[in-house]
Amino acid sequence: MILFSTPTADLQAESSPITVSLIAPVQAPPEPPKPTPEPPKPQVRPPEPVKPKPRVVSSTAPSENKIQAEPEPPKPAPVEAPPPAPIEAPPAPVAAAPAPATPPQPKQLAASAVAYLKPPAPKFPEASRRLGESGVVLLKVLVDETGRPVDIQVAKSSGFERLDKAAIAAMKLARFKPYMEGGVPRAVWAPGTINFDLQD
Repeated sequence: MILFSTPTADLQAESSPITVSLIAPVQAPPEPPKPTPEPPKPQVRPPEPVKPKPRVVSSTAPSENKIQAEPEPPKPAPVEAPPPAPIEAPPAPVAAAPAPATPPQPKQLAASAVAYLKPPAPKFPEASRRLGESGVVLLKVLVDETGRPVDIQVAKSSGFERLDKAAIAAMKLARFKPYMEGGVPRAVWAPGTINFDLQD
């Protein structure tokens, strides 16, 4: 800013230099500092609703409706485990009993050793007579201890089934004299012969 002196001052100015003073320009006020952004606030979960505690009815608390607590059942007495059974030694192996002796197989008798109490009486089939069938049937007979024939087999066929069947039927009715061995009757196989002859 320049200052001018008055007329009186001009007179004095001739002998004194003119002074000029400069005024510093008015500085603008400094800008306020920008506020620093606040950090994001953490999200706060709403508190969980508090669950009401179940109401406990006490047998000692005064109440209009007194509820008596059920008496606790008596605790069972501890069961003592039985003492372990003593381990017994395994029994000694028993010797196997001897197998019963198998009875001796019936022996085969010769034809001369066979004795009949009632000899067989075969009947000639009429159909075989008409057809001219004839022949000899050799049988194998199992005779038991009482002399009865219990099994009869055809050892040699006559060639005609009717004659073979007739021979077996006749031998079933025969009776033998029991075979004795050492004074004891034994079962034996005995031969038997039945002859069918058209001349008879």
